[in-house]
Amino acid sequence: MSSSLHRTQKVRSVTTPSVNTLTDLDTLDFSSDITPQSLVSLLEKDTNLLLALSQKQNLVNSLANEFSLILPPPQTPLVSHFPEREESATVIPIIPRPNVLVGPDLPPVWFSGIPAALGSNPLLFPILRAPAESFASDATADSGVDSVLEAADRGGEGLWAGSSLSLVTGFQTRGGARATWVGGVELFSDDFAKKNALR
Repeated sequence: MSSSLHRTQKVRSVTTPSVNTLTDLDTLDFSSDITPQSLVSLLEKDTNLLLALSQKQNLVNSLANEFSLILPPPQTPLVSHFPEREESATVIPIIPRPNVLVGPDLPPVWFSGIPAALGSNPLLFPILRAPAESFASDATADSGVDSVLEAADRGGEGLWAGSSLSLVTGFQTRGGARATWVGGVELFSDDFAKKNALR
């Protein structure tokens, strides 16, 4: 029996899932064979996926809904006026909160993109949460604050705000494959990486 167990462990260490990345989806022309169903099929074959969401409606945003990620309306980026900075209110430094995937004492992560609310799917988990003072809005100036206040007055209906929102979200299938949803491809940009190095 221990020999059988040893063989199983050896096979697991040799066969690792592949990783596919779909980024900059606004500029891609998807062929007819790239569909939400084909991406789900890749997950069923133990392929890990890294998926970047867009402010515009596209294939990946449609697929996110199938995994219980609830996205704000199109053209609704995450906005924060805190801390005070030279960058646009949509370019936000986020201090990661430690969790099982994120260690303590990390430098700020710069983010620009859209948040997602998490549905009731138990296989979803937040990796990077939005700051408490952030909100999703189609206006980056203070003139857009009226719509946020109106939503708050209605008990939060239509309000996309705070640390309950996820910016990087993981999903693990029952077979062990993973899909990671990122609210914007800029998170991986050299410009954002250099901001961390300079501060």
